[in-house]
Amino acid sequence: MAGKDIAGGKLNQGPMWFPGILVWFLLVQACSSIAYVQINDRLPAKANALEGKQVFLAVEDERKTKDFAGKGVKREFENFSESISYSVKTGSEPSVPMGLYDVPALVKEALRLRLQNEGAQILSEEKAGQVEMVVVLQEFSLDLVDRTWKIRLGYEARLVKNGEVLAKQFVNGEAERLKLLGTEQADAVVGDLFADVMNRLNVPKLFHDAGL
Repeated sequence: MAGKDIAGGKLNQGPMWFPGILVWFLLVQACSSIAYVQINDRLPAKANALEGKQVFLAVEDERKTKDFAGKGVKREFENFSESISYSVKTGSEPSVPMGLYDVPALVKEALRLRLQNEGAQILSEEKAGQVEMVVVLQEFSLDLVDRTWKIRLGYEARLVKNGEVLAKQFVNGEAERLKLLGTEQADAVVGDLFADVMNRLNVPKLFHDAGL
């Protein structure tokens, strides 16, 4: 009888352990989950203002801090990713997922799409005598202050030929939105500001000012 009691006791411990293991697993999963921003970009209407233009595109990252996420974001989300999910929408067409990018690569991809959208041909390598657009990224950061998402973006676009700056434009902007749940409001405010600031760059005027 004693043997049966011991065996029965061992068999009964399985169901008692299972809820504890399940809770531990869920907690580990929750702690290891990664939060990140999802940008839904909007391209302006297709145009041919740069038809026949060839340009090499480069991005220089001159931000004071290379972190996209500010201190408030990092306090709220322990595993916040510096990679940004990027999707693009043109006109009434559905959004097209482009992938995950770090900040400099994201800015370069967004401007590449805009140059092509205006009819320009993007050169794959820099050559002497060719026009180069150098985008100097000065600020792109997201922070969370007093339950409010705050986003800033600023850059300077330069047209360069044979090492000489022929024309330049500076574009910047900032926005904020109240945090309600997760990163949903961050996605919206970052996406809206990103599209606005990218679209405010007047590339045809840049080429005109450069005499090209």
